Amino acid sequence: MLDIQLDKNGDMAVSEAGDIFMTQSVKQAVLIRLRWIYNEWRLGPELGFPWFEEVFVKNPNTFKIRQLIREEILKVNEVVSATVTSVKYDPAKRACTFVYQFSTDEDTYREEVTLYG
Repeated sequence: MLDIQLDKNGDMAVSEAGDIFMTQSVKQAVLIRLRWIYNEWRLGPELGFPWFEEVFVKNPNTFKIRQLIREEILKVNEVVSATVTSVKYDPAKRACTFVYQFSTDEDTYREEVTLYG
């Protein structure tokens, strides 16, 4: 899948000359899916991850969150397997940190992501 390359903050990567770059990164595709908020896009309100419905709630079910994250990762075409090794929710900061690993036919990736509600 060809996409515009993003930097570590999720913004478009732009060179000093103002050029943008293209990428076929599976790792980026997974991050985009996980950062996409459910009902955020008016042309596809059923798309996205239910962060505010399942995670950033009073007593989140971490087992269900693991399962939802894994299912979302597996929606990326090139991904053949996925595991969520940990989910930590900090209610004071309204932050969820999770560690996951996924494999394609060629590589295995491991990432730790923190999202804020």
